[in-house]
Amino acid sequence: MRILLVQPTTRYPNNKLLRSKTRWLLGLTIPYLAGLTPRSITVEVADDRLGPIPYQRRYDLVGITATCATADRAYEIAREFRQRGTPVVMGGFHVTLHPEEVLEHCDAVVVGEAEPVWEQVLEDARLHRLKPRYQANEFHDMVGLPRPRLELMDYRKYRVKIVPTQTSRGCPYHCSFCEVPIVYGHTYRRRPLGEVLEEIKTLVRITGLKNIYFIDDNLTGHRDYAKELFRGLMPLNVSWSCLWTINTSRDEELLDLAKKSGCSHVNIGIENVCPESIDSIEKVQNPVKEYEWLLGRLRDKGIFYSLNFMFGLDGDRLELFNETLVFLDRIKAPMAFFNSATPRRGTPLWEQLNQEGRVHKPEAEKYLGMVCNFVPKNMSPEECEEGVWRCFQKFYSFSSICRRLLLPPTGYIFQGLPSNLFFHYVANRRIDPVDFY
Repeated sequence: MRILLVQPTTRYPNNKLLRSKTRWLLGLTIPYLAGLTPRSITVEVADDRLGPIPYQRRYDLVGITATCATADRAYEIAREFRQRGTPVVMGGFHVTLHPEEVLEHCDAVVVGEAEPVWEQVLEDARLHRLKPRYQANEFHDMVGLPRPRLELMDYRKYRVKIVPTQTSRGCPYHCSFCEVPIVYGHTYRRRPLGEVLEEIKTLVRITGLKNIYFIDDNLTGHRDYAKELFRGLMPLNVSWSCLWTINTSRDEELLDLAKKSGCSHVNIGIENVCPESIDSIEKVQNPVKEYEWLLGRLRDKGIFYSLNFMFGLDGDRLELFNETLVFLDRIKAPMAFFNSATPRRGTPLWEQLNQEGRVHKPEAEKYLGMVCNFVPKNMSPEECEEGVWRCFQKFYSFSSICRRLLLPPTGYIFQGLPSNLFFHYVANRRIDPVDFY
């Protein structure tokens, strides 16, 4: 039996497909799904962004993963294979949130996590008896997960050579704009630490790389677990990056362990510097008045960080864009990303805005945060979008880069300057830096 696993690319609002010769980072979904597949089955992989899809080859099944941003392109790929007589199964966040919509474009969907049902999907495909919907009755306990088959991936096509892995799924918080709690049933589950560390050792040996990326939505959602993980990483002599919440900085022992174990970068959803806006999205873990202190602790420990912002929330006014830039300049933030708030269908924020009649461009959820899909209270959607681009262009201007990284020199120069200069180039061409990931 032969299967193909496909990662679709994004289609821009102007109908143009996002293409590139390389990506910034390797994701986990496709190699992990390959690892979940029995070795008796031949697995091929295709990244629609990096090269052509092999429609002409014969497969017993094509599996396509879909996010909100890639769903439309996923449907096109599915249609092409089905016209050639190849069955298609789809999974991913968008599928879990909207299975009935997706079923109009494929033969079967996997709703939720794949581990409990994937072998049944493959067996049913082999016997030509695919069911429309596969969904486990409960969430996986995260024990005994297979290792991702990174050997199937061409690392020459990724600019940053990293090893993706996971320690947990879900998040202990319930922000109203986020689909993670919905998809994972408001659970926060963790893998046995011994299995995580053994997997990292194996992947380092296979790839020859010692740069680890934890794909967890919140690596430090359970502080004691995170500390034990960091202690276990120390003898491995690896460098690692992750996502965690800003309130992680309250725990000095955790920060010390993170640094000693090789932490090279953390990405933080700071979202907004307006307390009213933070309250409107139920982001209880983000104390706006303590941002400067909490981020200062990362600087004191020498931990490089990047921040994510969203605009258009109920407390946001036009002056907030400049206030955000002043804040970032004051703390000398090494890196930041800016977006229009883009609630996905199925999240509490979407339901609220939809009931209020404020969703004016529902398809904009597919455009990665550069298009405002609802009417903010205190600005127009167009003003919100322009404010986002202005933040990108001013934050990554030469004068801002000099103030934040060079005058005087900070400990972030060597790690931050190359990415800042690259983002200066793309932001001035109105290309979202996130596209390169």
